[in-house]
Amino acid sequence: MSTARPVPPCTLRDTVDAVLFDFDGTLAELTIDFGEMRQRVQDLLADFGVPLSALSARYVLELVDEGAAHLAANGGEGKRFHDRAHAAIEAVELTAASRGRLVAGAREALERLAEAGVPFAIVTRNCRRAVTALLDRENSAFALTRDDVTHVKPDPRHLDEALARLNCTGERALMVGDHPMDMTTAGALGMRAIGVLTGNSTAASLSEAGALLVLPSVADLPAALDNGGHVF
Repeated sequence: MSTARPVPPCTLRDTVDAVLFDFDGTLAELTIDFGEMRQRVQDLLADFGVPLSALSARYVLELVDEGAAHLAANGGEGKRFHDRAHAAIEAVELTAASRGRLVAGAREALERLAEAGVPFAIVTRNCRRAVTALLDRENSAFALTRDDVTHVKPDPRHLDEALARLNCTGERALMVGDHPMDMTTAGALGMRAIGVLTGNSTAASLSEAGALLVLPSVADLPAALDNGGHVF
């Protein structure tokens, strides 16, 4: 009488063909002064005569876009404001990058993915110069920064463009990030998401936003893919 062999559990690694990473707070510790960044943009809006009461954007990049559109619609210098605002934002980011560092174990995690033949991309709202300041040339080539795309997350088209370049569908991809925005943006494309606690978000907020798992750090990702997170 034959005995059926037990079917080994399927891990996340068996169901993942590509991984997308956030950058700041996930792979890198930049400690960007977002308060200063927002203040610089608000000061520029005042200089260009745009009242904050006319704008509703939550995030700084979107505030710049909305301010530029408001100026353009009212005969103002929308492009000039846009360029000056982005220069101010980039200056704050580069200051942070000059003092920043990669999260402990991040480089090794990327190397292990590469060795395993798992393609990955970095999908970030940061500028490319801030990313390349901390990543070597080979890894930064996988980055889709705000300078490389028309739409940035939380617009899912940012992630969708990365998936297209990796020739992967959302169902077979994984997003790794430190912010609830990363979780919800991934969910909009049918992606699974893993949260990490190296940013400012709590495990509860990441889970509530849809994280499949929450890890202490991206350094724990290879083990979670290969040894943990059984999906059936």
